[in-house]
Amino acid sequence: MITLAVDIGGTKISAALISDDGSFLLKKQISTPHERCPDEMTGALRLLVSEMKGTAERFAVASTGIINNGVLTALNPDNLGGLKEYPLKNIMEDITGLNGSVINDAQAAAWAEYTVLPKEICDMVFITVSTGVGGGIVVNRKLLTGVSGLAGHVGHILSGVTDTECGCGRRGCVEAVSSGRAIMGGSKK
Repeated sequence: MITLAVDIGGTKISAALISDDGSFLLKKQISTPHERCPDEMTGALRLLVSEMKGTAERFAVASTGIINNGVLTALNPDNLGGLKEYPLKNIMEDITGLNGSVINDAQAAAWAEYTVLPKEICDMVFITVSTGVGGGIVVNRKLLTGVSGLAGHVGHILSGVTDTECGCGRRGCVEAVSSGRAIMGGSKK
């Protein structure tokens, strides 16, 4: 079965056709739109996957932000254009005509890393630092997503070491001081 895999990040959106054996059949990438408009994101996704959707049999999307029942909310508007209650799964179904799944990108990465660990390992915490800061938690061999999709989302835990304003509006978030964007900003001072 060929899967249309999409990775939505704060800097870029990547898409690939992937075979069951994990081979990449086709890859494309575009910059993430930052116009803070759902129509811009939908247009970018439509453009990115237009030549791939006819070959794929399903889709799988990993995105920065909170994913709850297929709906995306960008906790930090600086990272994903301020999307709030964006029906990502429904939009991908409309664009592709396929069934599929959507998940937070850090949770997806946590699960991917967990699946290659020795079988005796039952629990794991995963933290990723990129444009933002995210995480995923596996307990008793199950990925935790939480009731609202926030499980493992460590970027907005208060650091206690600074009052730097975060893109989410709070002060002192881990993401405000340790994300790739924050590190680049600090290096320019």
